[in-house]
Amino acid sequence: MKPGNHIIQAPMEYSLCTGCVSCEMLCGLLHDGCIGPQHNRIFLQPGRIKQMVHKILSCQQCDDHPCYEACPRKDQAMCLDLKTNIAYINESECIGCGKCQKACHFTPSRINLVKSRNKDERKAKKCDLCRDKPDGPQCVKWCPAMCLALSEGPIPWDETKEEQA
Repeated sequence: MKPGNHIIQAPMEYSLCTGCVSCEMLCGLLHDGCIGPQHNRIFLQPGRIKQMVHKILSCQQCDDHPCYEACPRKDQAMCLDLKTNIAYINESECIGCGKCQKACHFTPSRINLVKSRNKDERKAKKCDLCRDKPDGPQCVKWCPAMCLALSEGPIPWDETKEEQA
């Protein structure tokens, strides 16, 4: 498993995440028109009280795309942009089965599974690097602390399920 182009956090020497959750809110607003935990595609993992170093977690766009391979509605619900190699979710086709979330190499999973009693509202959501925006990921563009960037390569603190086994 090798990450592709994805959202990274700047080293602490350059900028520090303040925990403002602007990235989460902006993501929900741009994709769904509203905010809340069910609309996140990027996640803030709060730091400990004494340390207060927050981490930003998002899809790593793995080169082997386990989420894409696990989807029973591959190329309908979970799609792969062949130009950019970005795996993205067509939510209108997603059945919310959760197989993509379980297949994610990372713990916690970078896929947000929206659960609901209404089966039509069950959907998976994940970062697609704002692939429809010409100026790229909006969380990077609008981060008030300027601690997010778009880059290639692994994030040092990420732990994959493979490493934990």
